Amino acid sequence: MKFDFAVIGSGPAGSILSDELAKKGFKIALIDRASNDKPERANHFYCPFIENSPWYYTPVFSNEIGGNGVLWHSKIYLISKDEFESHKWYIKYKELKIYSDLLSKKLKTTFSLITKFKKKSNAIYRYSERANFRNIYEYLKIKENKKISVFKGHSPFKLNFKKDRVQSVIIRNVKKLEKKIYINHDIIFCCGGLGNPHILLNLLKKKNVNLGKFLSDHPHVNLGKLKASEIQNFKKILKPNIKLNLKINTEETALVIKNRKYFCGIQVDYKLDPTRQLVRFFIKIKNLKLRVILNFFSFFVKKINGLFHKLGFIFNKYYKYSFEFFFSQEPNSMNKIYLIEKNDRYGLKKANIKWDLKKNDIKNYSNLIKKSSLNKKFFINVKKLRNIFYKNGLVGLHPSCTTKIALNKRNGVVDKNLKVFGYKNIYVVGSSVFPNNGYTNPTWTIMALALRLAKRLIKIS
Repeated sequence: MKFDFAVIGSGPAGSILSDELAKKGFKIALIDRASNDKPERANHFYCPFIENSPWYYTPVFSNEIGGNGVLWHSKIYLISKDEFESHKWYIKYKELKIYSDLLSKKLKTTFSLITKFKKKSNAIYRYSERANFRNIYEYLKIKENKKISVFKGHSPFKLNFKKDRVQSVIIRNVKKLEKKIYINHDIIFCCGGLGNPHILLNLLKKKNVNLGKFLSDHPHVNLGKLKASEIQNFKKILKPNIKLNLKINTEETALVIKNRKYFCGIQVDYKLDPTRQLVRFFIKIKNLKLRVILNFFSFFVKKINGLFHKLGFIFNKYYKYSFEFFFSQEPNSMNKIYLIEKNDRYGLKKANIKWDLKKNDIKNYSNLIKKSSLNKKFFINVKKLRNIFYKNGLVGLHPSCTTKIALNKRNGVVDKNLKVFGYKNIYVVGSSVFPNNGYTNPTWTIMALALRLAKRLIKIS
């Protein structure tokens, strides 16, 4: 089978790329491991190519056509200029914003609501509304496009080269049945912050020493105790899921604090979910029956917790809300994804994750908490912040920087045009190319980068 382009991954980046290239008449092979359009709930989250990770690091996997974009909650934040310019992207923010504008028109959103800031004293309030769509693959009607052939339930298994150019890719399903895809132009990997390094570590004949390293994430932690009577003081930064006067916010607002190269966003959230520890366990369980049982158990725990809420409110002794902090993280080469000698169901080597918060991360997070001026609401000692992260933090939702952008292969994996160093027609798109992980949800920025790459590939092909 002959195609102009092979796109690996049907998530936001893969869908944007495939749609743009197909519009120009190119034939696209869109390849994705997921075989389900709408999987069973109990199949969500378990990441099949990850064998082990720290117990506090919980990577998610949708197992759905549309990729992890189905988990992005329709947030259309573009990375802020401050975040962007705090690290070297080797492209100008103005250029990124141009493609974000084009993306907004393509997806019929209102760009003025994507990035809007208001400064008040030393703090910044950031506003956004959520998109009216979630799964980009479905929104763009990819499966109806005659120029795009979707290979569900398949993974790349081998790349065939002529010198430094990929001529074809062997794809394989779980039954080990193989197909050969010939490529006229380029192959683009759009498999996410963990999926991209996992597949490239398996398939590339020349391994870049930076591939899989610098794994950075977007740590979340809930702190403080707020009663219902106090919520009016913080109604500007309520999460959209919180009801106020029987209404749910459509506009999402966050208080943003900066300290040197570190950033954090702050919103008022409900009190810490008592099932968070169960969620960590659930994400890593491989047995489907046990996952179903745990789903039911989690449901009853939440119902019981809701009953305690109501009883507590009667006597005004039970807090309902907390502050959710979400932080940026500085890349560190010790945090990484690496292969092990155990195969996944496609015959590729599986991977382990090594990730931790470094001393400098914790120190700067503590400073950001103090700087927020909300510190009087916290019934914790910030020196114990690391232990609080280990116990109740949420990490693994936005893995980044594992194929990061750089000027040369000594410092990164892809160049400013997202082409892999040392190869003529291999490209990577996703949070894996970020040089750092900010506090902003990365999905919109990923799609803007995908649109930028699509326009370039159309021009040079």
